[in-house]
Amino acid sequence: MHIYTIYGHEFGERVLGNLANAPKFCTACGLACTECRADHATFAADIFGVHKVPEMSQDFIDDATEHLPTTAPNCDLLLAIGIHSDILSELPSLVERSKAKAVIVPIENRKWCPPSLQRNLQAELREVGVESAFPKPFCELKETGLRVIDQFVMRYKIGRPSLEIQVRDNMIRNAKVLRSAPCGSTWYVAQQIKWHDLRDMPALEQVISSAHHGYPCTASMETDPELGDTILHKSGYLIRGAVKDALANALCYPLVATTEL
Repeated sequence: MHIYTIYGHEFGERVLGNLANAPKFCTACGLACTECRADHATFAADIFGVHKVPEMSQDFIDDATEHLPTTAPNCDLLLAIGIHSDILSELPSLVERSKAKAVIVPIENRKWCPPSLQRNLQAELREVGVESAFPKPFCELKETGLRVIDQFVMRYKIGRPSLEIQVRDNMIRNAKVLRSAPCGSTWYVAQQIKWHDLRDMPALEQVISSAHHGYPCTASMETDPELGDTILHKSGYLIRGAVKDALANALCYPLVATTEL
């Protein structure tokens, strides 16, 4: 798969670093690093191009096209991460130039892509036969039946977090990442939950929450009207739900969380 990325927020660099699996990408564990990603594949060769636009605080941009790349490589999938909504509105022209078959626009902050712009872009892309996904947050992305986007989720094993956990004597002995949040935080959470006693679920949930915040998650803490909550909280619910599901599979019975998932 050939990926082209345009980004304007540091979150874009995290996603690219996770895909490339650069040696010094994840430093969350510090001196306690176990090199858990050492055997994980690198997909740096699939990243056919990257274009960075400056972060902009103004409400309106007079000529958004001047911030788009003049040329773009042909690609299968275009990632547009954290760019000003006025620039994002010009995305169909970039899709046409790059001959992209699919577009993913992660929404870690509601200002990145307001609902009206999302609807317009979805309609424009649908008209030209281009798949699109607007996950809010990016770690909400999962297989949807769209060929190219599903291939993205399956090939790179990123999107909605999924884990496999081994339990013995009420203790988490190992946690394996099956699918990571696009920023890579799931790997850190998997390391932090090892050796925790399942007889103290509130303590385990606190560990998950602290690891998620401490990685740190860069999603917005402003309340999103569509979610009725912050996007950061939604991301936290997703990773806690992933751990709960993995534990249920390991124990062969459902777990009741002490906080909302």
